[in-house]
Amino acid sequence: SYDVPVAGSVSLTNGPATGGTVVTVSGAGLGTSGYSAGARVGGTACEASTWVSDSSLLCTVSAGVGADAKTVVVSSEVQTGSLTLGWSYDVPVAGSVSLTNGPATGGTVVTVSGAGLGTSGYSAGARVGGTAC
Repeated sequence: SYDVPVAGSVSLTNGPATGGTVVTVSGAGLGTSGYSAGARVGGTACEASTWVSDSSLLCTVSAGVGADAKTVVVSSEVQTGSLTLGWSYDVPVAGSVSLTNGPATGGTVVTVSGAGLGTSGYSAGARVGGTAC
């Protein structure tokens, strides 16, 4: 049998919800160039995984949401190893709203602008005064 691959560290620990960040996952037992080493972040496969050496690979992180830390899993053939709390997406930030007041009855449409609000495949939401929109 072969040693189980190990994910020991990630070169960056957070990035934008839009994905596309290239990180180096360092560890051990990632095989040789002839084998398909790969990585997953929070259960989602990297957009691209590139084997660099037995102790590192490059992962282009896929889009996602959630500031809670995700587990990074590396694989070599059928064996896997993981790094708990290895990655998180940037916290969403509300920068401005299109209107700052409206009737108490509600029903006013406002646009919230900011950063890290995710991509079209995810469900963004907002609250005004603790009440969901």
